[in-house]
Amino acid sequence: MAPAPSKTTRKPSATRSQTSAAGDSSPPTLNASHLQGFMVGCVAGLLGTVGIFTALQAPEESAEIAVVSPSSIEAETGPRFDFYTVLPNQELDLNPDIEPADLQPGTSSSTQYLLQIGSFRQEADADRRRGELALLGLDARIEPGDGNNGRWYRVYLGPFDSRSEMARARSLTAQADMDTLLLKREAP
Repeated sequence: MAPAPSKTTRKPSATRSQTSAAGDSSPPTLNASHLQGFMVGCVAGLLGTVGIFTALQAPEESAEIAVVSPSSIEAETGPRFDFYTVLPNQELDLNPDIEPADLQPGTSSSTQYLLQIGSFRQEADADRRRGELALLGLDARIEPGDGNNGRWYRVYLGPFDSRSEMARARSLTAQADMDTLLLKREAP
Protein backbone atom coordinates (compact mmCIF):
# COMPACT_ATOMS: atom_id res chain seq x y z
CA MET A 1 0.00 0.00 0.00
CA ALA A 2 1.17 3.45 -0.91
CA PRO A 3 1.35 6.10 1.73
CA ALA A 4 -1.40 8.65 1.57
CA PRO A 5 -0.41 12.08 0.37
CA SER A 6 0.00 14.43 3.27
CA LYS A 7 -1.69 17.74 3.32
CA THR A 8 0.78 20.65 3.65
CA THR A 9 -0.11 24.15 4.53
CA ARG A 10 1.27 26.94 2.49
CA LYS A 11 3.19 29.70 4.26
CA PRO A 12 2.17 33.26 3.45
CA SER A 13 4.55 35.30 1.32
CA ALA A 14 6.85 37.68 3.15
CA THR A 15 6.11 40.50 0.70
CA ARG A 16 2.37 40.44 1.17
CA SER A 17 1.03 42.37 4.04
CA GLN A 18 -1.79 40.93 5.92
CA THR A 19 -4.00 43.69 7.07
CA SER A 20 -7.04 43.25 9.10
CA ALA A 21 -10.24 45.10 8.67
CA ALA A 22 -9.86 46.57 12.13
CA GLY A 23 -6.35 47.90 11.38
CA ASP A 24 -7.56 50.06 8.48
CA SER A 25 -9.88 52.18 10.60
CA SER A 26 -7.35 52.95 13.33
CA PRO A 27 -5.56 56.33 13.22
CA PRO A 28 -1.83 56.38 12.40
CA THR A 29 0.46 56.43 15.37
CA LEU A 30 3.02 59.13 15.94
CA ASN A 31 6.39 58.06 17.18
CA ALA A 32 9.45 59.95 18.48
CA SER A 33 11.03 60.45 15.02
CA HIS A 34 7.92 62.29 13.81
CA LEU A 35 8.09 64.62 16.79
CA GLN A 36 11.84 65.24 16.28
CA GLY A 37 11.32 66.08 12.61
CA PHE A 38 8.56 68.53 13.47
CA MET A 39 10.78 70.29 16.02
CA VAL A 40 13.77 70.51 13.62
CA GLY A 41 11.53 72.05 10.94
CA CYS A 42 10.18 74.66 13.37
CA VAL A 43 13.67 75.64 14.56
CA ALA A 44 14.99 75.89 10.96
CA GLY A 45 12.05 78.06 9.93
CA LEU A 46 12.52 80.34 12.94
CA LEU A 47 16.26 80.75 12.29
CA GLY A 48 15.64 81.46 8.60
CA THR A 49 13.07 84.13 9.44
CA VAL A 50 15.38 85.82 11.96
CA GLY A 51 18.29 85.73 9.46
CA ILE A 52 16.26 87.35 6.70
CA PHE A 53 14.89 89.97 9.09
CA THR A 54 18.39 90.95 10.33
CA ALA A 55 19.77 91.03 6.79
CA LEU A 56 17.08 93.46 5.74
CA GLN A 57 17.58 95.65 8.82
CA ALA A 58 21.41 95.77 8.77
CA PRO A 59 21.97 98.18 5.84
CA GLU A 60 19.62 100.80 7.26
CA GLU A 61 21.31 100.85 10.66
CA SER A 62 24.94 100.92 9.51
CA ALA A 63 24.58 103.08 6.41
CA GLU A 64 26.90 106.06 6.51
CA ILE A 65 26.70 108.84 3.99
CA ALA A 66 30.03 110.18 2.82
CA VAL A 67 30.07 113.75 1.67
CA VAL A 68 32.62 114.55 -1.04
CA SER A 69 33.66 118.08 -1.69
CA PRO A 70 33.45 119.23 -5.32
CA SER A 71 37.10 120.36 -5.31
CA SER A 72 38.42 116.77 -4.83
CA ILE A 73 36.65 115.41 -7.95
CA GLU A 74 38.73 115.31 -11.14
CA ALA A 75 36.73 115.00 -14.29
CA GLU A 76 38.32 113.32 -17.31
CA THR A 77 36.76 114.66 -20.44
CA GLY A 78 38.17 112.12 -22.92
CA PRO A 79 40.84 109.54 -23.59
CA ARG A 80 44.42 110.29 -22.72
CA PHE A 81 47.09 109.90 -25.41
CA ASP A 82 50.70 109.64 -24.29
CA PHE A 83 52.36 109.31 -27.67
CA TYR A 84 52.39 113.08 -28.16
CA THR A 85 54.93 113.36 -25.37
CA VAL A 86 56.71 109.99 -25.83
CA LEU A 87 57.48 110.11 -29.57
CA PRO A 88 59.42 113.39 -29.70
CA ASN A 89 61.76 112.12 -26.97
CA GLN A 90 62.71 108.89 -28.79
CA GLU A 91 65.75 108.51 -30.99
CA LEU A 92 65.66 106.61 -34.27
CA ASP A 93 68.72 104.73 -35.46
CA LEU A 94 68.81 105.09 -39.24
CA ASN A 95 71.94 103.12 -39.96
CA PRO A 96 72.97 103.38 -43.64
CA ASP A 97 74.52 99.87 -43.44
CA ILE A 98 71.08 98.26 -43.53
CA GLU A 99 70.07 97.19 -47.02
CA PRO A 100 66.41 97.18 -48.02
CA ALA A 101 64.78 93.86 -48.81
CA ASP A 102 64.51 92.75 -52.43
CA LEU A 103 60.81 93.01 -53.17
CA GLN A 104 60.97 91.81 -56.77
CA PRO A 105 59.55 88.28 -57.00
CA GLY A 106 61.77 85.62 -58.47
CA THR A 107 64.92 87.72 -58.92
CA SER A 108 66.97 86.23 -56.08
CA SER A 109 65.06 82.98 -55.68
CA SER A 110 67.02 79.94 -56.78
CA THR A 111 64.64 77.52 -55.06
CA GLN A 112 62.51 74.99 -56.90
CA TYR A 113 59.51 73.19 -55.49
CA LEU A 114 58.77 69.58 -56.39
CA LEU A 115 56.03 67.17 -55.37
CA GLN A 116 57.02 63.59 -54.61
CA ILE A 117 54.05 61.34 -55.31
CA GLY A 118 55.56 58.02 -54.31
CA SER A 119 58.67 55.98 -53.66
CA PHE A 120 58.69 52.38 -54.87
CA ARG A 121 61.04 49.38 -54.76
CA GLN A 122 59.92 48.10 -58.18
CA GLU A 123 60.24 50.21 -61.31
CA ALA A 124 56.95 48.78 -62.61
CA ASP A 125 55.08 50.20 -59.58
CA ALA A 126 56.63 53.62 -60.15
CA ASP A 127 55.70 53.46 -63.84
CA ARG A 128 52.10 52.54 -62.90
CA ARG A 129 51.91 55.63 -60.65
CA ARG A 130 53.31 57.79 -63.46
CA GLY A 131 50.54 56.43 -65.72
CA GLU A 132 47.87 57.31 -63.14
CA LEU A 133 49.23 60.86 -63.01
CA ALA A 134 49.23 61.06 -66.82
CA LEU A 135 45.51 60.23 -66.77
CA LEU A 136 45.05 63.24 -64.46
CA GLY A 137 46.88 65.44 -66.99
CA LEU A 138 50.08 65.73 -64.95
CA ASP A 139 53.56 65.17 -66.37
CA ALA A 140 55.52 63.04 -63.89
CA ARG A 141 59.03 61.64 -64.05
CA ILE A 142 60.75 58.74 -62.32
CA GLU A 143 64.16 59.17 -60.69
CA PRO A 144 66.02 56.07 -59.49
CA GLY A 145 68.16 56.42 -56.41
CA ASP A 146 70.42 54.17 -54.37
CA GLY A 147 70.35 54.27 -50.60
CA ASN A 148 71.51 52.22 -47.62
CA ASN A 149 68.55 49.86 -48.01
CA GLY A 150 68.65 49.29 -51.77
CA ARG A 151 67.40 50.92 -54.93
CA TRP A 152 64.25 53.10 -54.89
CA TYR A 153 62.24 54.61 -57.72
CA ARG A 154 60.73 57.98 -56.80
CA VAL A 155 57.94 59.67 -58.77
CA TYR A 156 58.16 63.47 -58.98
CA LEU A 157 56.01 66.30 -60.34
CA GLY A 158 57.61 69.63 -61.16
CA PRO A 159 59.57 71.83 -60.78
CA PHE A 160 56.75 74.33 -60.68
CA ASP A 161 57.03 77.92 -61.91
CA SER A 162 54.35 79.24 -59.55
CA ARG A 163 52.63 78.31 -56.35
CA SER A 164 49.27 78.15 -58.09
CA GLU A 165 50.52 75.41 -60.46
CA MET A 166 51.86 73.45 -57.51
CA ALA A 167 48.57 73.86 -55.61
CA ARG A 168 46.58 72.69 -58.65
CA ALA A 169 48.73 69.56 -58.98
CA ARG A 170 48.49 68.86 -55.26
CA SER A 171 44.71 69.26 -55.38
CA LEU A 172 44.39 66.82 -58.30
CA THR A 173 46.53 64.20 -56.56
CA ALA A 174 44.58 64.63 -53.30
CA GLN A 175 41.30 64.03 -55.16
CA ALA A 176 42.78 60.80 -56.54
CA ASP A 177 43.79 59.72 -52.97
CA MET A 178 47.51 60.09 -53.62
CA ASP A 179 49.65 61.49 -50.84
CA THR A 180 52.22 64.12 -51.76
CA LEU A 181 55.40 65.34 -50.20
CA LEU A 182 56.47 68.91 -50.91
CA LEU A 183 60.21 69.15 -51.54
CA LYS A 184 62.39 72.22 -51.85
CA ARG A 185 65.56 72.06 -53.94
CA GLU A 186 68.09 74.63 -54.94
CA ALA A 187 68.07 75.34 -58.67
CA PRO A 188 71.15 74.16 -60.61
